[in-house]
Amino acid sequence: MRRLTAALAGLWAWAGLAQAQEPPRYITAGEAIAWAPRPYDARVSYGADPLQYGELRLPAGQGPFPVAVVVHGGCWLSIADNDYMDPVAERLTQAGWATWNLEFRRIDEPGGAWPGIFRDVAGGTDFLRSLAGDYPLDLDHVVTVGHSSGGHLALWLSARGRIAADAELYDEDPLPIHGVVSLAGIADLAHYHEMRVPACGDTPSRLLGGVAPTDSPRTAQASPAALLPTDVPQILITGDDDYAVPPAHGEAYAALAVRRGQEAVHHVIPNSSHFEIVAPESKPWQDAWVFVEPFLNRIRR
Repeated sequence: MRRLTAALAGLWAWAGLAQAQEPPRYITAGEAIAWAPRPYDARVSYGADPLQYGELRLPAGQGPFPVAVVVHGGCWLSIADNDYMDPVAERLTQAGWATWNLEFRRIDEPGGAWPGIFRDVAGGTDFLRSLAGDYPLDLDHVVTVGHSSGGHLALWLSARGRIAADAELYDEDPLPIHGVVSLAGIADLAHYHEMRVPACGDTPSRLLGGVAPTDSPRTAQASPAALLPTDVPQILITGDDDYAVPPAHGEAYAALAVRRGQEAVHHVIPNSSHFEIVAPESKPWQDAWVFVEPFLNRIRR
C-alpha cells in the first residue's frame, strides 16, 4: 500500500529542503514512504477490518523476547502505511526485540475517525496477549516505538491507564507498557496545534473529531501531555532541522513532563530533519541509537 498524496509530499519535501542550506540533503517524505517493504515472520489480524493487522518479526534464538510495538506516522492520515517503519522494526529485531509493526485505520478512512484510530492501536497492542500464546513473547518487557503522529500514539499507549473511567477511550485492563521511544513524536496535541506547523495542517483537530485540541474536552484523554505523569520512562528524539515536529515541541513537552514528575528525556540530533531518524543507514539514526540502545537495554533487564 502506497498512500502519499502529491500535494503533501511536495509540501514536506519543500519544507525539508528549504531549511537545508547545505548538504546533507534530507530524506523527503516521498522517499521515506516509498521504501520497499521488508520480510516479516507473520502478519496477523487483530480485528475484522483489513487494516487491523500487525507484522511480527522475531529475533534469532529461543526467546521469550521483549517486544517493541512499532507505530507509524503520517499525520494520522492514510498518506502513509506501516511499510516505512520496516527498517526500524528490522533494526530493533536485530537488537533482540520482537517487533509488532502495527497497521490501523486512519482518521480519513472508514472506521478510523474518533475514536476509531485510538481503539485500533489500543486493540492491536492488547492483542499481544493473544500472540504470546503462539510466539515466544515476553510481555513483562514491552516498549512502544513511534514516529511523528505514531510517536503521539506510542506515548498515548503508555498512558492509557490514566484515562478517566468515564472517558470514551477508557479501557479497564490495558496491556502495561514499560518504556516509550518517541521519534519526532507529537507529544502535546494542544501545544502542537498552537505551533501552527504546516506539515500536518488541521489534523490534530480532525483527530479529535473536528474541535481544536485547545478547546476540546477530548484532549484530556487523547493527549500524552494531558495524561502526565505516568510511571513509564520516555525518551524523545528530534532532528535539529525537523520541519514537521520542530525540536521546540519536544523540548517543551519534556520540560512539562519533568515538572510533573515524569521520567522523560529529549535529545536533539544534529544534521537531521524528520525522516533521517527512522532510516537506520543514516548518520542521524546512528547518533540517535547512541541514546536509544542503552534506554532499551535498561528496559529489557
